[in-house]
Amino acid sequence: MRIGVDIGGTKIIAGLVDDSGTVVLKKRTPVGQKREYERIKKDIVGLINTVAKEGGVSENTIEKIGIACAGQIEKGTQKILFSPNLGWRNAPLKRDIETHFGIKTFLENDVNAATYGEWRFGLKEAKKDIIGIFIGTGIGGGIITNGMLCHGFSNVGGEVGHIILNPYGYRCNCGNHGCFEAYCGGSYIVERVRQSIKEGYRGRIWEIAGGDLNGLHTGHIEEAHMLGDDLCGRIWGEVIEYLGAGMASLVNLLNPEVVVMGGGVVYGTKYLVDDAKKVMEEKAMKASLKGLSVEKGRLGDEAAIIGAAFVE
Repeated sequence: MRIGVDIGGTKIIAGLVDDSGTVVLKKRTPVGQKREYERIKKDIVGLINTVAKEGGVSENTIEKIGIACAGQIEKGTQKILFSPNLGWRNAPLKRDIETHFGIKTFLENDVNAATYGEWRFGLKEAKKDIIGIFIGTGIGGGIITNGMLCHGFSNVGGEVGHIILNPYGYRCNCGNHGCFEAYCGGSYIVERVRQSIKEGYRGRIWEIAGGDLNGLHTGHIEEAHMLGDDLCGRIWGEVIEYLGAGMASLVNLLNPEVVVMGGGVVYGTKYLVDDAKKVMEEKAMKASLKGLSVEKGRLGDEAAIIGAAFVE
C-alpha cells in the first residue's frame, strides 16, 4: 500500500492507494486562511495517520508516501522552492515527513503528479507521449515524453500555464502579461465577468448566478454564453480561442499522442474541451495532429493522489 497526498489551495486530500492505482480510502481537510508551513505540515501528518489507521495498515507496511504540491520543487532535495497557493518558500516538507514517519517520501509538482496518474492509470493504453493541461484556478501542465515525466534541467519545467500567448495581454499573477493562465485560468475568467457586473452590467449571467457574485463560476459563464449573453459571449469566446491556440502551440512543439485535459474548469463545463479542440485543429500544423487524441481526464480529483503515490 502507498499513501498519496494532494495539497491544494483550499483543501488537502490524502488517500490510501493500492498497487492497482485504486484509492481505497481518502480523507480531506480544509486549508483555511492561515497557511503557515508548520500548521499545514501538522495537518498533513494528521491526515496520513488517519488514513493509515482507518485503512487498517501499519506504518511498516506502507511502501511510500507521495506528496503533490503546487509550486517549484528543488532538484535533489525536493525542497519546495516556492508554492504560490500557500506562500511557502524553501519548505523542507519531504525531509520533515520522511523523518516523522520513517517512510520513503517523494514530493512532486501537483500537475506533474496528476498527469503521471492519468498516464499510468487513467489512459491505461500504451501511450508514451502525453501533455496534461489542468485548468482550475489557474493552469498547470505536465509533459511525458517517451514514457518519462519531463522536469527540465533544474526540475522546474512544464510550466504550461505561463507560456506567453500575448505579451501585451492580461496581467498574470506571476507578474508577466499575456500568460496562458491569465487568459484561460478559472479565477481570471470569473474575475473579468465579476468586474463587469460590479460596474453595472446585467444580462443572463446575472440571472443564472442568482445575483451571487461570490458563487459565480465558469459553468455559469459558459451557460450564459450559450443563452446569448453579450458579455459572456465575448469573454467565453476569447477563452476558447486562446485555449485552442495554446493547445495548438504545445502540440506543434511536443507532438504528443494524447492531450489530457483536467481540473475543475474542465469538469465543470460542458463543451469547453470540444470547442477548444476545434480551434486547435484549425491552428496546429497538420502533421502534428496526425494520430492525436484529446481526452478529458478519467481520474478526477484523485489523479494527483494516485500520481504522487507512484511517481519517482
